[in-house]
Parts: sequence; structure tokens; C-alpha cells
Amino acid sequence: MKIDNLYVSYKRDTRLLLRWIIKNSNDIIKTLNDSRCSVALEINVTGQVTVSDLVPMSALIAKHHPSIPSKTYHLFQSVIKLRSISYSQYQQLAAASSSEELERKNSTHKFFIDTLTSAFEVLGGKKWLSEEREKRANKDGEEQSDANTFAFTNKFSVLDLESDPESGDALDTDSDGFNTQSTSSQKKQKSKTGGKRRKGKKVKRGHRSSQPGGRGLDDIALESYRIIEDDDMAEYAMAALALTRDMIQLRLSLQDTWRKVAYENLNSAVAAAVSNIAVAMIKQSEATIFIDFPGYESYEMIKQIITQGDVEKEKSEFHFAIPTTGISGSSKATETLLDIKELFLIHTYHDLVDFITDYQKSRSGKPTKRMLAEIDNWNPNLDLQKATKEERIKWRRSYTINWLYDLVNITACVAIHGKNAKNEEYVFEQMDWSDQGPLMAYRRMFGLNNFAAKVTTLAMQKLGTDFHHKISPHLVFHLQCIMDAWTVSRGWAISSVKSHILSEPAVGKGYFGAIVILELFYMRLENDDKGFEHTKDCIRVLDKLGFEFRDALGKCEIFNSLSASLPSRFVTTNPNGAWDYSPFFCGAGLAEGLELLYRSAMTLWEAMQEPMLVLHLHNMLVQRGYLKQAISLYGCLEIIFSDSFFSGGQPPTGDYVEAFRSQFSKIRSRKPILQEKISRRVKVTHARDFLNLTQLRLFKQKSALFMYGSADWDPDRVPDSDVIPKSALGFVRLSQTKRVRDPVTSNWRLEQTDFVKQTRATGMSESFIMALDPLFETFRDERQTQMAQMTPYIPDGSSTQMSWLYNSNNTSKKGKNNIKTIKYDMTAERMLRILYNDVYRDICGGLPLPFSNLSYIWITTQMLLYFEELGLKCQNSSKTLFPLIDLVDFNLNNPCFMQSDERLRITLRALGGKDEELLKLMAKVFERCGGQLIDYAYWDTEDEEAETNLGPVVEDDSSDCCVM
Repeated sequence: MKIDNLYVSYKRDTRLLLRWIIKNSNDIIKTLNDSRCSVALEINVTGQVTVSDLVPMSALIAKHHPSIPSKTYHLFQSVIKLRSISYSQYQQLAAASSSEELERKNSTHKFFIDTLTSAFEVLGGKKWLSEEREKRANKDGEEQSDANTFAFTNKFSVLDLESDPESGDALDTDSDGFNTQSTSSQKKQKSKTGGKRRKGKKVKRGHRSSQPGGRGLDDIALESYRIIEDDDMAEYAMAALALTRDMIQLRLSLQDTWRKVAYENLNSAVAAAVSNIAVAMIKQSEATIFIDFPGYESYEMIKQIITQGDVEKEKSEFHFAIPTTGISGSSKATETLLDIKELFLIHTYHDLVDFITDYQKSRSGKPTKRMLAEIDNWNPNLDLQKATKEERIKWRRSYTINWLYDLVNITACVAIHGKNAKNEEYVFEQMDWSDQGPLMAYRRMFGLNNFAAKVTTLAMQKLGTDFHHKISPHLVFHLQCIMDAWTVSRGWAISSVKSHILSEPAVGKGYFGAIVILELFYMRLENDDKGFEHTKDCIRVLDKLGFEFRDALGKCEIFNSLSASLPSRFVTTNPNGAWDYSPFFCGAGLAEGLELLYRSAMTLWEAMQEPMLVLHLHNMLVQRGYLKQAISLYGCLEIIFSDSFFSGGQPPTGDYVEAFRSQFSKIRSRKPILQEKISRRVKVTHARDFLNLTQLRLFKQKSALFMYGSADWDPDRVPDSDVIPKSALGFVRLSQTKRVRDPVTSNWRLEQTDFVKQTRATGMSESFIMALDPLFETFRDERQTQMAQMTPYIPDGSSTQMSWLYNSNNTSKKGKNNIKTIKYDMTAERMLRILYNDVYRDICGGLPLPFSNLSYIWITTQMLLYFEELGLKCQNSSKTLFPLIDLVDFNLNNPCFMQSDERLRITLRALGGKDEELLKLMAKVFERCGGQLIDYAYWDTEDEEAETNLGPVVEDDSSDCCVM
């Protein structure tokens, strides 16, 4: 999935441009050498050139190859513009810090920009720009239809740079616009050009030879093309600033999301899940960017490059323009004052470092006296509106360190002060502190296990162990998000200070009560059917999950039981302050709980037969008119789980018995789950272990929480098979699918990838997919659009204003079908706003992903209640009904007389369609035991709309059946 990180875009386009320049100059040099003409340049066989080589190489090409492809000029523009943004960043940082080192590095950027501009002009760039302006003026308001208007993923292939720009051939490119290895393979590959990089160290020029020998440029990977500069750290600085730019914009966006939690009643699980995706984006960017700089991946190195050493000497404040994008796509910039330490998360980094250092001194879980003097007596109700800036920062620092102490102590309390701690002889610095480590039997928390394990690992190292290089940027960003969630709830965000406080969170509808009712149903239904063991296994897992929720969701029973020896740092105000003072912790825990509830419910439905029986009966009664309209609950379930209940995802309109048997046989073929675990000798400690070892054949749709969570919240790692085409992620993937020219119609169409085929299989025809063109149109002519948008926003023209978080030029225009579209570059922040849709609809309700907001246990009890009511009605109906049904095992003295097999047999008889009295009776029971889907939601849906920048949401034609 493509995200326009500035450094990644710069490296990609620089490599493409270099490959074109070197290949063409080599061809010319070889031709001149063969004709015995003298030439000052040598053939390049390394793919590496110095900055000063660019102008003479370009001059040679201009002299002997005057016809330059238009896309080459676009590449020049891109590289110059992206490097200029870094130049602007350095100017502002240097002005804010008065750093001679930054000024020196900035001169390197200026020399590069001037040289590349000269090469551009030597190749006729000025003339091309003039012609392009004239073309645009002549075609103002007209639709561009040539090959330059294809979707944004098809661009700048070096092979295509030499072809006819009007050619209709499909470009030989991948989703990034050039032939290279996939991102995942690049992460695994060691960089050939990286190595350890030191400040001020020069990299030797690539070897040149007039005779290429046995090796040519065709043997050189695209990643090997690079420009050698006098200061090799200049590119690292570009990478660091590009990453911090993404962190800053994502942080601003997430603060707005947490503000909605505090003041607009947005579900905290939505905000936490979206925050997890943002953290994963930063983590993925790290892997992509720092493959070129091994050994320089830590946040400490980024801080050093930004501050050039002593951060305390930096100016405290400077003007900063904050761009914000609304739901409609309109954008604005608000000017505020920020200091460098706030902007680049340095405050939070220092707090984390100081906490780890203090914890290591005793590893007892208790702060040192020196630290206590600073963080003790923290007041959660401090009036932040009246506090000074320094007081607010100190208040947040105390909160951060206190909260980190509780987090690590909750993780490690059993090993530190547990009753068997001394006998176990734990080696703290070598322990695995995750849920898979030696303490796996003790479930401590939901939502932050991985984060807690990373911090605990650092805190448990021996005193004096250097750990700074192990603190990654995404770990600091994650902590910043956690802290921001709390400070925003107290009215303090990065842009302003408000006076409101967080209201009491809403309470969801009861899970524990539903489990009790479900167990009562099945206690009355137990029989000798061995297949029933599978269902009982699932109910036991639900019980176990309930115990885990009681012990570790919102509090930690183990931690509280050790309060005498290891009290909470918030004990004077709230013993469960680690949760109650952390909206992020609560939201992340709720998100994980919802994910586990959904997965356990699907495992239960796979094990039992009643959901399949009820849904097929309901469909048949609606199709045949015994029910005048669909019961809302079951009609919606038929839509949401169509692939699970019906073969091919389509409710049958006839031959109901065979349609039922084809799906039901998949349930009957399963073995009891716990027997499988025992035979495989797998240790099952938590409910998650059980679920991870269970493969579902029918109810295998993943909720958004499950889908992103199982991919470690990285959208790139979500397989196409898990993506619902009409989801936000589905639209993104369709928009980033390569376009090819249809040889018959000459129109552009989507390449027939597996995901496109999967989309068509859901009923979205080729014409329907292509009707999304107004959405994809936003990406056309992206190079020109992107360049127009990358104009720095500089209010008042002040050089000290942090303008490099540029303002997107979101000019709306009308596309086909009169749908308004917005041109933009796909930044990480904008991608996050798009993916917000999936999480919001999953948790708060709305097709096509309303999975996590439903209490499936209550829905299950409603299905069981249907058969109880049906049994009672049968008992009180005409006596002639019973001989027709022929259920010899009925116990008419038991109100719930229909056991497992009897329910199956009566369903098959009804699906046969010949028992008119039975069908009418079943329809009456459905009308009595129906209800709306919203009655089974954990919480009422809010009025807030999901955000999208891809255009209108395409709803299913039958979505009006859903009342979510």
C-alpha cells in the first residue's frame, strides 16, 4: 500500500532519474568511443555518481539526444521539489537553533538543488515548462485523456521513459511505479549502499571504467543507484525529518480523534484501534527508511540530527502552522507556538529515558528518593488552564513516569514480589516479558501487552546497560499517543489549552449476564450426542474469557493483591489509576476485548447448529411469503454473514433442503476442539491461545479489529483475502491497482489482479468497479498534482515558522457522475483518516463491517429461545401436528423438549415445504421472537459520520435491512 513519505518518494524518484541519465549517457559514450570520438566522460558501471557529474552528463545527453521524454522532466521536478522541502526544513531548524552544523548541512542541500536545476535546464527544462504551461492554459477545464492521466500507481517506469508517451501499452511497473523488489523483501535484504554512517564521513565515489567488462547496468539493482554527496549524513537527516513529519501529522490527527472521545462521545476503542494503526505506520516507515542507515534506527539518533547535540540550548518557542483536514476534504492551517522538544516528542523521550534509568537502579518497582521528590503527590485534577506552560510539562512528566511505573509493575509484579518469586530465581534482564514468557499464566492486562513488554524489557536491564539505541521512534510515538489521550481529555492538546474534562464513559450491555443465560440453556439441552462436546468447549472458553476480563480489564487483581508490598503510584487518588487516568489504556483494552468476544462467538457458532437452522428457516419463510417482511435481526445477519450461512454467499430461493445440507455438512464434519488440542499436546493458557489454534471453515470473516490486529495493525500486512472490497481498505487497494489500456476500447481499466477478481466475485461487476473512476480520478496526473501541493505554507513569510508541514491544496472539482473529488497526495495522515472508516463502522455499527458492536451471546440465546418457543407452540397446537412431525423422542413434559437432533429434523421437514401448518407456526414464532439488530448492540450508535477522503461510501443495495 503506497504512502507518500517524503524521503521514500525522494529516493525512488532519484534512483529512477539516475538510471535514465546514466543509461543514456553510457549509450552515447559507447557510441562515441566506437566512432573514435573523444569524450571526457567515462562509462558508469556502478550506478553511483557525484553531484558535480550531473551537469556534464546532462549536457552530453542534450547534445546527442535532444528528444527528452516528458516524464524525465517530471522526475527532475519531483527530486528538486522534494529536496527543496528538506532545504526549507533545515532553514527553519537552523534559524530556531542557531546551529552552525545545521547551516553547513543546509549548504549541501542548496548545492544539490542548484546543480540539479542546472542539469534540468541544460536538458531543456525551461522550454518544456513553458510549453506545459501553454498546454494547461489551452486545455483549462478540459479532461486530460492521454497516457499521463492514468492512475497514479502507473508512473515513471524507466522502460517507459524511452517509449512513446502516447503509447497505450501497459507500464511494466509494480505498485510503486518501478521494477524492484517488494517492500517486504527489501526489509529482509541488507543495504548494499548503507553500512555504518558517521557524521562528516565521505563515501568513496563509485568506480568508473571505460570498459564495462562482464558487468553492465542491467545487472545493477535499482536500489544501488545513488548520488554521492560530500556530507553523507544529509540524506539521513532527510530520512529523519520525513519520519518526524509523519509522526507530527499523525499525532495531530489522533489528538483530534481523542478529543472526540472526550467531548463527543466517540467510542474509545475506535480511537485506540486507529492509534494502533498509526503506530504500525510509523514502524513500517522506519523499516523502509532506515534500511539505508543500519545502526541509525534509534530515536536518539533522530534527536541528535534534529538538535545537533544539546537540546537545552535550543530556542524555546517558534511559530508553527498546523494543517488540518476536515471530513469534506477542506483544509486550513492554524498558527500556534511550539518548542522543538514538544514538536519532535523530545519531552516524552526524555521522560521515558529517565523512567528506565530510575527503574534500573533497584528493579524493585519503587522509585528512588530523588525521583519520588519529583513525581510524588501528583494531582490528577490540576487546573491546566491556570497552569503555566512549565507547570503543565512538569505535571505531564510526573504523570508519565508514575504511569510507566504502574505499567511495568503490573507486567512484572509476579516476578518481583509474587509468593514464588524468590524460588523461581528469575533473571530479569533475560526474561521474555510478553504473554508468551514464563509469566504467561498470569494475564495482567488487555490492549497494551506488546508495548508493556518492550518497556519492561528495557527497564529490567542491569544498571549501566546502554539502552538508548534500543528505543525506536515508534515506541516513543506510541507513548506520546498514550499521554496525549490523557492530556486531551483534560483539555490540553498540542494546539491550544481548554478547560473541559472527560465525562464518565458509557457502559456497554452485559456480557457476563449473557454467558449465564447461555449456560442455563445448554444445561437443559445436554444429551449423549458427542458432537455437543464441541459446543461445550466453546462455552468453557467464553467462561474463561469472562474470568480474564474480570481480572485484567480495567484493573489487575494480581497487582492489587500485592498492594502492601508494591502499591500503585496512584494509590492515594485511585488504585486503578493506570486505567482510569489513561483513556488510551481503556480504549485499547476494550478494543482487544471486543476482538476476542467476536472471535469466540464465531467459534461458538461454528460449533453449534442453531444459527444455521434459524437463518435457513428465516430465509425460506421470507422467500415463500409466510413472513411478510424479514425480521430485522435475522435479515441483517443474512447480509453480514451471507458467505457463512449460504453457499456462494447467496440466500437460496428454492431447493432449500439441499442448500441447507451443503452448508450444514461443514459443521458436522468438525471434531471436538479440546480433543484436538490434547492430541497435539498444545498448552492452552488463555482464551486467545484457544482461538489461535482454532481454524474456522464457515464463520471466518474477520472484524476490522481482528483483521488489523492479526496483521500487527499494519495495513500493508493485511492479505487481500481478508479485505472486504467495499471497505475503506478495499477502496484504497482498488485505487492503487495498476491501470492497463484495453486493446479493444482503448479505455483504461483495472488490471485483473486476484483482489480485482475477488471484488468481482462479490457481485461488483467490471462496470460497477469502473464507476468508481470519480474516486480514482483524484489520483490522476498525480505528479503534477503532488508538485502543486508541496508548496510550503509560510504565514507572514517568517523564516522561523515551521512551514514544512505543508498544506495540501485540496481544491475540489467535479468528476464524472457529478461526484465531487479531491486531489491529494497519499500521506500517512490521510491514509489513517481513510482507514478510520473501517474501525468506526466495525465498532460503532454500519455496513459492510458492523462486526464488533454486536453481543453475539445475546443473539445466540435469542436463537435458542426461538426453539423453546417453537416447542411450546407445538405442544399447544393441533394434535395432528405431532404425527406429521414424527419426533418420537419428544418429552412433552419438558417445555424445552426439542433436543439437538429433533431441532435438525424439524428444520429439514420445514425446509421441505410440505407441512403448511408447521410453516405457519414457525412464522408466528419468528414474529414473536424477532427484534432489531440494534437491540443486540453493546452501545447505541452515535450520529457522528465516519470520515472518508475517497468519496461517498458505496453501500450494499440491501443495506436498508440493517438498522445499525
